[in-house]
Amino acid sequence: MRRVLVPVTLATLVIVAIQLSVFSGLRFAGVVIMIVWLWPLAMGLAGLTALSLWCALVAGVFFDTHASTPFGLTAVVALLLAYGASRLGREGVGDLDSAAWWVTPLIAAAAGFVAPLVFVGASFFTFNFSLWRDSLFAAMVVNAVAFFVLARPMARLALWLSNFGGSRR
Repeated sequence: MRRVLVPVTLATLVIVAIQLSVFSGLRFAGVVIMIVWLWPLAMGLAGLTALSLWCALVAGVFFDTHASTPFGLTAVVALLLAYGASRLGREGVGDLDSAAWWVTPLIAAAAGFVAPLVFVGASFFTFNFSLWRDSLFAAMVVNAVAFFVLARPMARLALWLSNFGGSRR
């Protein structure tokens, strides 16, 4: 696992950079697509539990250092998504090779639908009520659609990077 940690960490930092420089400025229906949540989810669906949790923590913390959201909240949501996806990935539910082609995108779409709700709901515990001002339903739908479209390429990238370590899982 140590050999694969470096390329996965670098890929995670590149994804955070893409999130901050491209996706944070690019809005669909006024909503930012959160690929920093999709990346750990894809790692988890690939069955890479430890790496998905690592990616969630790194992506969330580095994103939160540049965003005006409560520090650590993005990381918490990403960790929840990564852990749930890794449980499914370990059981082979989100496996790209043996499951139907639509299983991984459907799981990712469900996660993309729930993630903004968890994010905004968790902001209540940080006493940050400014996250409630935009359309939560629009954020849920846009992220679900984006996660559906991007899930398989992200999971393929996760599997490809995991092969640098010499083992598949």
